Amino acid sequence: MSSELCLDAARRVCEVAAGGALLPGSSVVEVEARGVRAVLSVRLNMTEVERRAREGVAPLLDMTVLNGLLQLPAGLPVPEASLTSKERWRLRECPRDAVERSGGLLVRRLVSPLEVDVAVTRARRPGRSALVRAGRFGAYAVSSVWLDGPVAGSELMVIEAGVYGVGVVHAADGEAPELLVAPRSSRGFGHTAAGWLFHEQVYGQLLGSSRGLLPTP
Repeated sequence: MSSELCLDAARRVCEVAAGGALLPGSSVVEVEARGVRAVLSVRLNMTEVERRAREGVAPLLDMTVLNGLLQLPAGLPVPEASLTSKERWRLRECPRDAVERSGGLLVRRLVSPLEVDVAVTRARRPGRSALVRAGRFGAYAVSSVWLDGPVAGSELMVIEAGVYGVGVVHAADGEAPELLVAPRSSRGFGHTAAGWLFHEQVYGQLLGSSRGLLPTP
């Protein structure tokens, strides 16, 4: 498998995995996430991204704090006294710019900087290991294997992919992508601390990217 990624080809694969088209505002990027290289279709929350750039807000990578923040609705005041001691403890370590505190009220300012709609991992050969890698994103996005080598011998992987809810798209040597297995629908994904952490990790990589997707302070 080539280490170089053609973003046009990657976008076509993501479109097929997504059912034919990506949502408006989507960008296709390649990142290192959950221990593997993955191609993601992401949509930036530009209001939040610009606020973070303006105020120098770094990615928040503490699962405990993210769990605490999820107890607060974004942008709405909540009396601190209404929180449990465990919830207040979780918020104790949150960055100053994540929550406004005034008169005994808490207002969450920090929200996820992006959404990940599709996650695709590349594999040269069919096999269970390709499904395992793609399955690492199954709780957060439509997840598929991009089989960019010969399709011969993929019959068992195709059967198992259908069981696990992982899609398989075949596209090799400039060929038009072919959907071998449709992935699980995105309707089953919820907003969890683990999912938010995943978004923050992706955002952190985009900050260091040279593609210019994010504004600079």
